[in-house]
Amino acid sequence: MQSPQPNPLVDIKDAVSDFISKESELAAAEIKPAAKAAGFGAGFFAGAAVFVLHAVWMLVILIALAVGLLLNALTSLGPFPAITLGFLVSVLFSLLVAGILFVLGRGKFKQVKKPEATIAEAKATLDVVVDRLTGGKSNEVVKVDDLPRYRDADLEKTFGRP
Repeated sequence: MQSPQPNPLVDIKDAVSDFISKESELAAAEIKPAAKAAGFGAGFFAGAAVFVLHAVWMLVILIALAVGLLLNALTSLGPFPAITLGFLVSVLFSLLVAGILFVLGRGKFKQVKKPEATIAEAKATLDVVVDRLTGGKSNEVVKVDDLPRYRDADLEKTFGRP
């Protein structure tokens, strides 16, 4: 009796499946505690940000009242128009700060480039896979029908049911 011929595609499929499952288990074991700690940290930072924004808002109100009282003391305006102008000055100052931050943020977003090295690496990997599947004939076009097929039962046995 002859021993069954080894099928390299099945061996590769099994090896990749084992590798992926073990790597995903390792990643999950490492990431879960870190993600939990990061989640709590993000929550604490969000709480701190709420209180900082509240403090900044109170500072804007304080500046508006101070400018209003200063205008009331230095001009012949009454207290209500002076405080109204103080709040208007505070609003204009806040809009100026927001505009400056917007321009700075837009400049940083314009510096964002697409990941060209990653794209080139993915294309090179795809070219190698295509060369291997076509037997080194890189000028051939690979059609989906030419690629090896597995039965659904084989895929379910290897990767589980989705």
